Amino acid sequence: MKQHRLLACMAALGTAVSVMAAYPTLFWDMEHISDFSGDAKLTLHHPDFREIVMVHDAPWEGNVCCYHTVLHDGDKYRMYYRGMSWGLEGYTPHEVTCYAESDDGIHWTKPPLGLCEYNGSKDNNIILMNDEACHNFTPCIDTNPACPPEQRYKALGGVSKGLYLFYSADGIHWTKAQPEPVFTKGLFDSQNGLFYDSIRQCYTCYSRLVAELNGGRKGRAIQRCISQDAIHWSEPETLDYGEDAPGMELYTNAIHPYVNNPNVLIGLPKRFKGDRASVYDLYSGGGIPGISDGVFMSSRDGLHFRRWEEAFVRPGIQHERWINRNNMSAQGVVLTKADLGGTPPVLTIYSTEGYYSNQPNRLRRLTLRQDGFVSVQAPYSGGAFTTKPIEITAPDTPPKQPAELNLQIVARDGVRVLKVAEPFVHPLPVDTNLGSQVSFAITVDKTKTGGLMRRLFSSYAGGPNKAGERKFLLDMQTGGIKKEYPLIRMWYDGMEVGYFFDDCPEWKTVRQSKLAIIATYDDGVMKLYVNGKLVAEGGEAGHGELITPIGPVNFGEDYPPASTSDEPYLGEVHEMAVIPRVFSAEEAAKAAVEGLKAVIAATEKGVHYDMAGMSPFRLVNRLAQEQEPIVLASKQ
Repeated sequence: MKQHRLLACMAALGTAVSVMAAYPTLFWDMEHISDFSGDAKLTLHHPDFREIVMVHDAPWEGNVCCYHTVLHDGDKYRMYYRGMSWGLEGYTPHEVTCYAESDDGIHWTKPPLGLCEYNGSKDNNIILMNDEACHNFTPCIDTNPACPPEQRYKALGGVSKGLYLFYSADGIHWTKAQPEPVFTKGLFDSQNGLFYDSIRQCYTCYSRLVAELNGGRKGRAIQRCISQDAIHWSEPETLDYGEDAPGMELYTNAIHPYVNNPNVLIGLPKRFKGDRASVYDLYSGGGIPGISDGVFMSSRDGLHFRRWEEAFVRPGIQHERWINRNNMSAQGVVLTKADLGGTPPVLTIYSTEGYYSNQPNRLRRLTLRQDGFVSVQAPYSGGAFTTKPIEITAPDTPPKQPAELNLQIVARDGVRVLKVAEPFVHPLPVDTNLGSQVSFAITVDKTKTGGLMRRLFSSYAGGPNKAGERKFLLDMQTGGIKKEYPLIRMWYDGMEVGYFFDDCPEWKTVRQSKLAIIATYDDGVMKLYVNGKLVAEGGEAGHGELITPIGPVNFGEDYPPASTSDEPYLGEVHEMAVIPRVFSAEEAAKAAVEGLKAVIAATEKGVHYDMAGMSPFRLVNRLAQEQEPIVLASKQ
């Protein structure tokens, strides 16, 4: 039978391409690819349209609110945007800069900041008004290690006289760095992005100009300037898309370092077609015709971009998106939790719609899988691509750790742990027939209280523990203490072994501390070890192989989930393993002190996650040759 296949191999000759080991290698352009064969090719993907996250219906907002910037700052998402209306009764025609915030990047609030007076009241979310910079105020978080705390946030804004620099300590109270604009070469009626490039160690600004496009005509284009202090800037350079790139007008740019790899810059410019109009543009917004879509592009040096000519963000079937100046992507692509539970965080893009309509315009969330802008694909007939030689180098400085997600590998006191803050299911790469000898091992810490039992490992879909059904559970009690229930239990196919309250009356304290738990199965005989001590044993010898007919063993939750409210594991995991042999009492004691790596040889079979590796988004099975993607539940 013919198989669908896509093969990749390393070229033996040619100049090596250097990549940093701390980040994923992305095949979004031809930089790392030598050639294709068969029907393999690079394919551009498109985001999924999700919910409206904001309606600009405050009196100081209206129907031409735009130039949104989204920053993921620790455990908070921050949004900045222009508030303004055009010809909409009851809304202001004056430009103001507004602020919103969110805990998850999905549900947003407009906090009353009390900073600026509008119509006699300071009960609003305005952070700047009566300033030319309100037209396109665009902030960033300054990641320069030498940045003083009072300037941790920086912003550029301005139109007719040039771009002014602002700074802030908290992202809300802003000060103009100097009375004069910091640079004036360009036409700045657009969103002009600023960021500190930690890889190239300079400040970078991408702004608007009018330039000659391929084809001879002039139009909106993008230029780059760099600086060491964000005040004194280099001469602008127009971006290069290659000799054969068709001429197109790009109204905005939304260029910034990609969240999973700052070596790569991504841009989501709005492509403007001023010679086209739509039947849906009934209000002739601004008296200017034109329609827009969104483009995706990427760069490795910040000046030469691989620009996809096919639309990335498309107007689609919404009439409002066929009105001019819509489909504008916000500055900042961030990670948010996925809509589908138990799946990785997704890339979130924010896009405008309803601009120049007869009602307040809106901001919609669009999502894409991580690293999913472009992929190498082949049809059923198959294909292959060959990379250039890749030279993996270590960064001179450790990469900046992203803010913590609901599920992510983080550093705790110099030790990497898996932080699980919401229900999560991770099927382990093991067979449904685990054999007649198997050991389950996990070291947990800071286990969340509530509910009754938290699943550690399971292949279970509800119901009692009946012989012949081969249900499997290894879990621990975390709710209010019920003495008739085991504190830790292992059950399988009608058998059960448990560790009870009478043997550990201080369980309320112990359960939230670091616990090394090992459960072994030996032809039906089951044993439980806690922190190296044998605490329970039972079962029935001669019971045979441990088989899980409904699916492979999961970490964290049932298969399928029987409850998502009080049974999933929530807390931190130092390491876990499923090994097709029985640990001895001596190994259990050693593992409790030195870790599982001290008793599991790298040549063994099974799975052992010790949270090692460069990425906070991937588990590495120490007993396999390849990394396995971690199924995350919720970024930077």
